[in-house]
Amino acid sequence: MEQSSAPLILEETPRYLDHDGLWKNVITELFKPFVRFFAPNLYQMIDWSVKADSLEQEFHRVFPEKKGKRYTDKLMKVHQKNGQERWMLIHIEVQGYEDKDFAERMFQYFYRIFDKYNRKIYAMAIFADDNEYFQPAQYTYQFYGTELNYTYNTYKIAQQDEETLLQSDNPFAYAILAGLYMIKSKNNASKRYQFKRRLFELLIRGQRVDNREYSGALLYFIDYLLEVPKEMAEKLQKEVKPIVQEEESHMFTTKYPDPPTLKPIFDEIREEGKVKAKKEVALNMLRKGYAVETVVELTGLTKEEVTALKSEW
Repeated sequence: MEQSSAPLILEETPRYLDHDGLWKNVITELFKPFVRFFAPNLYQMIDWSVKADSLEQEFHRVFPEKKGKRYTDKLMKVHQKNGQERWMLIHIEVQGYEDKDFAERMFQYFYRIFDKYNRKIYAMAIFADDNEYFQPAQYTYQFYGTELNYTYNTYKIAQQDEETLLQSDNPFAYAILAGLYMIKSKNNASKRYQFKRRLFELLIRGQRVDNREYSGALLYFIDYLLEVPKEMAEKLQKEVKPIVQEEESHMFTTKYPDPPTLKPIFDEIREEGKVKAKKEVALNMLRKGYAVETVVELTGLTKEEVTALKSEW
């Protein structure tokens, strides 16, 4: 594949100005593989026959943040198998920039969550920024003999090994790969294009992702996180088409006597992912103080849809 001698400069301007919302949506849609990826021992303790509930909206009605402040990414309620501690909480933060007060904020969320629910809490901070050395993992407080040390789980995307992620059988590895590729292709559209094409091809071929909802959420996440200029996006669509057709042929000869057409399915799950994620992003923007008109303009949702989201919140 031809590449220009000089890399095309890529402006880091998300389409919806909200990478937090993209991460929040993909974590919600792939919550089971998310837990299995980061906490396999905890995963075994959870009773997955009981639906996990998202509590961050309820939590922030009780503890609203000041306008412009960042909201916790996810707060999930899960049930355990042992029947003693019937349910517990999983608190997840995705941090995309350096923040000297991050550890303190993690502790603030912990004591507020614990005070409201009085349940066991598993806390995880995922750092998606490009500084390999920024990874605060504890909050320490000392004042004349009064001491406190709060430690939580951390994961640094920039430190991960690409080949290890590619070999993973967990679909959430694709989301981490997209985050890693975003860092590696900073300001380089040509490199980002190659990364994006690679992930799209892996998803279309169905490698390690046999869940349609997972595929839709990942397609949306990768498409918007690894955004490329319009002409490159059109080129990618043309290059992906023969891969889709090849997979259709493979399905016909090896899997199903009368398979569904893959192209419409591919488009449909991508659209399903877009709708769900747009609403998550819109809700996040409303929480941060964006006007309804601005949310409509940046997400493409109708005014009625955004107004309904605001009333639900």
